Amino acid sequence: MNKFAYLAVTLLLVSAIGLPLFSEVSATTYVGGSLNGNTNWTVSNGPYSLTENLIIYSGETLSIQPGVVVNLRGYQIQVYGGLNAQGTNNNKIYFLSDGFSNSQIVFKSSSYQSCTIDYGVFYSVPITIEGGSPRLSNSYFTGTSFNAVITITSGVATIIDNVISTSNAQHGIHITTGYVTISGNTISGARAQQGFGIYNTGSTAPITANKITNFYSGIYTNKPCVIEQNIITNNINDGIVTEGTSGVIIKNNAINYNKCGISRDADIQNNTIARNTYGLWGQTDNSIIRYNNIVDNTLESIHLTESADVTITNNWWGTTDESTIRNTISDYDAALRPNLGIATFKPFLSSPAYAPAVQPSVVVPTPPPTPSATVTPSPGSNTTYTPTPRPTDYPNPTYSPYPTYPDYSILPIEPTDEPGLFNFSLTDITTAVVIVIAVSVAITIIVILSRMQSNMQKNSY
Repeated sequence: MNKFAYLAVTLLLVSAIGLPLFSEVSATTYVGGSLNGNTNWTVSNGPYSLTENLIIYSGETLSIQPGVVVNLRGYQIQVYGGLNAQGTNNNKIYFLSDGFSNSQIVFKSSSYQSCTIDYGVFYSVPITIEGGSPRLSNSYFTGTSFNAVITITSGVATIIDNVISTSNAQHGIHITTGYVTISGNTISGARAQQGFGIYNTGSTAPITANKITNFYSGIYTNKPCVIEQNIITNNINDGIVTEGTSGVIIKNNAINYNKCGISRDADIQNNTIARNTYGLWGQTDNSIIRYNNIVDNTLESIHLTESADVTITNNWWGTTDESTIRNTISDYDAALRPNLGIATFKPFLSSPAYAPAVQPSVVVPTPPPTPSATVTPSPGSNTTYTPTPRPTDYPNPTYSPYPTYPDYSILPIEPTDEPGLFNFSLTDITTAVVIVIAVSVAITIIVILSRMQSNMQKNSY
C-alpha cells in the first residue's frame, strides 16, 4: 500500500467520523441595541431572540436568510436603514412574538433604503410604516392586540399577495397618510362588531384584486381612491362605505352577502351587487350608478336617505318587469317617505351587465405551522448581549376608529458584557473531545497500515 492509499484511507475515516462534528448546530443568538453595520442573519446562527429594541440605522442593512426564525419577545425592530428579509415559498422567514403584544416591526420616517419582506410569517407581530417605501409580499399575518395588523402613517408602501387574518375588532390595514398600493391580498376578520378590512383615511392609492371577508365592513374610505376587482363578501355591515368625499371609483367588484353592498356616494360601475340585505344605501346626486348587476338583494335594491334625486339608469335588476324593480327601491313616497328624493331607474338593461360573477365565500389559507423556536434567554453559546427583562405585557386596548401607537423613543443600549475567554459550553467541550478521539483513531490506523507495509516489504526481499 503506497502513500496515496494511506491518504485515501485517512480521508475516508475523517469524513466518516468527523463530518457530524463540523455540521452546523443551531444555537440561539441574542441581539439588541444598534445593528453596528451591514449584517446577515443565517439559519446556522439562529434562531435570533431580541433582548431589547433592535435599531437598524440609516446606511445599514439587515439581511435575513430563508428559514430564519426571529423571536421579538415584546421588543421592536426599528428600521431607519434597510431590511431585506426574502424567504421562499418552501422556506419562509418566521417572526414570533413569544406571546407579548408589544412585538412590532417599525419602518421609520427616515428609512429611504430598500426594504423588502417576502414570504414571511408573522405570528402576532404587527407592522407600522411611518415612512420609506417598504414592500410586503407573499406573507402571512395573524392578529395582534394593536388596532391594525398593518398601519401606514406615511411613506410609499406596497402590500401585495399577503394573507392577513385579524382577531377581535382589528382593522386588517389602516392608512392615515401616505401612498399605498394594496393588491392581491386575502384579508379576513373575526366577525366582530367593529373593525374594517381596509380602513383608509389618508391615501388616494388603488385597492385592487383583494378578497375581504368577515369584518364589520370590508372597506372604509374618506379619501378619493380606486376600488377595483375586489371580492367583498360576508361582512356584518357594509361591503364598501364612503364618507364625506368625492372621487371614489368603485368598479368591477363582486360585492355579495353583506348587510349592505355599498353605502354613500361614489362612481359605481360594472359591479355585481347581489345577495346582500340592501344593495345600495344612502346615495345622492353626487353618485354615478350604471352598468351594474343589482340583483337578488333580499330587502331592497337601493335605499335613499336624503332629499336629493338620484339617477340609477342602465343597470340590470334581474328582471325587465318595471313594477318588480320599483318595489325593490325605497325613495320618495308622498305618504310614507315625503322627505326623500326620487330614484330614476329607467331606462334599465334587459340583460346582465359586464361584471364579475357572484362570489359566495372566500377561502382563507391556513397559517403555516409554528416553528419550535420560542426561546428564553439563558447562558450558553452565541450570547452576544446580556439579556434584559422582557417588557410587561398589556391587555388588549379598547376599540377606537383611530390607532394608538407605542412609544418608539427608546434609545439603543450599547452592550457592556463581552463573552469570557474560557466560557465554554458543554457542547463545545463534547465536540472537542470527539474531535481528539477521531484524530487519534485516524493516526492509529495510519501507524498500523505503515507497519503492515513495512513488513510486506521485508518479506518481499
